[in-house]
Amino acid sequence: MTDSLTPGTSSFVMLYTPLCGTCKVALRMLDVVEAADPALHADRINLNVRPELAERWRVGSVPCLVRVRKGEVSGMLYRISSVDTILTWMRQRLAEETDEPIKGMS
Repeated sequence: MTDSLTPGTSSFVMLYTPLCGTCKVALRMLDVVEAADPALHADRINLNVRPELAERWRVGSVPCLVRVRKGEVSGMLYRISSVDTILTWMRQRLAEETDEPIKGMS
């Protein structure tokens, strides 16, 4: 079990399947996000290996970026259209949880 799925922890998880072309693009964009802001990280989970997550988390499609907070899903992003979309969404989720200003946004 990955750290992101441990009860009591909070993290981001990118759900994908290996044959999904859109997933490959989303994973590359996520790599750019992580390089741009090292404080942001998302575990990657292949739903073909962990199909129970799709049912338990009610995943509608892949790719899907999930915010897991204290072991529970607190947000999902399906429309992964750009690096900026991912970066903004992840920063907003963190800011909502900490009540801090969003870094890089004014």
